[in-house]
Amino acid sequence: MEKTKDRFEFGRRNLIKGLAAGSLVPLASPFIGRALAAERLVVRDPGGVVNDAATKAFYKPFSQETGIEVVGVTSQLEPLSQIRTIVDSKSYLWDVALLSLQAQEILGKAGYLDEIDTSAPGIVDILPDAKSKWGVCMQIYATIFAYNTKTYGENGPQSWEDVFDLKKFPGRRALRKYPIDTLESAAMADGIGVKDVYPLDLDRAFKKLDEVKPGVNLWWSNGAQSSQAAASQEVDIVSTYNGRVQAAIDDGAPYKIVWNQGIWAPDGYAIPKGNPKAKIAHDFLKFCARPDRQAEYSKAVPYSPPNPKAFEFIDKARIDLMPTAPGRVEKMVMENGAYWAANLEKVAARFNEWVVK
Repeated sequence: MEKTKDRFEFGRRNLIKGLAAGSLVPLASPFIGRALAAERLVVRDPGGVVNDAATKAFYKPFSQETGIEVVGVTSQLEPLSQIRTIVDSKSYLWDVALLSLQAQEILGKAGYLDEIDTSAPGIVDILPDAKSKWGVCMQIYATIFAYNTKTYGENGPQSWEDVFDLKKFPGRRALRKYPIDTLESAAMADGIGVKDVYPLDLDRAFKKLDEVKPGVNLWWSNGAQSSQAAASQEVDIVSTYNGRVQAAIDDGAPYKIVWNQGIWAPDGYAIPKGNPKAKIAHDFLKFCARPDRQAEYSKAVPYSPPNPKAFEFIDKARIDLMPTAPGRVEKMVMENGAYWAANLEKVAARFNEWVVK
């Protein structure tokens, strides 16, 4: 467990150091042999702006370079059971799947994911703790909250304590229908500092969730739902990923992001074990790790690239919208992948029972 914990918890200092370490070097563009046009990869992603960005930065360019069609399909978040079914039945509906680090850890240790060559071109440049034995991360995102300025003006909530205070800030809320991020925000709403969130005090967090539950109008299970809720202004406060609400803001939705007490984490692509298209899938992961590709992705959705060399191709105005912009990470907590890899399934069972009461 200590080795797992070390791999995940690279912390604020190493993150900042790593993101600043990229030097101006020629882009590596490893040759990937062209394949028959009839071949294709199916990639599981969470849809919405993530699918749009991945299509622009990864799917279409990979197809143009290799002749292999890449199709993105949407599913629920953290599809642990689906990956198990795919591998056990040898029915590879997905060739590649976007998974969190904790999902990679859970499935990889159980033999459901291919191991990754972390020394391969492109992949070798990814921040060490933004990749696991079973996956390559392509984004660093943050779970934050944003408030409707038409509802609250410029004096909206500034902390999770405010978000959970139905009297001080009456209004409609949207929270994630999943224990990850939701329990961390509840812990901080109850006064726990960003450095002391883990291990989670579950009884305390669930008790705090009891207080906010009457004010939650939307429990979302896919990030695209939260983005739509902001775009349509059906909620006054939304807890979601920064890129999701930024898309709504860019389209004119009157929301303001609050980075204070955000929860940041990397996630990325993994390959279900035994896939007959594994060779192509591994080539796809190497392609997605290239700095030029990661830069294009971050230009489309403001998540930070795990390959520090990608910042050479991104202007400062865009970097200012990202979780790792200067001075931002220090006010947030890193999602503890080791904790969730060890506790996710039992805590998820408790959360699922709580949310329907």
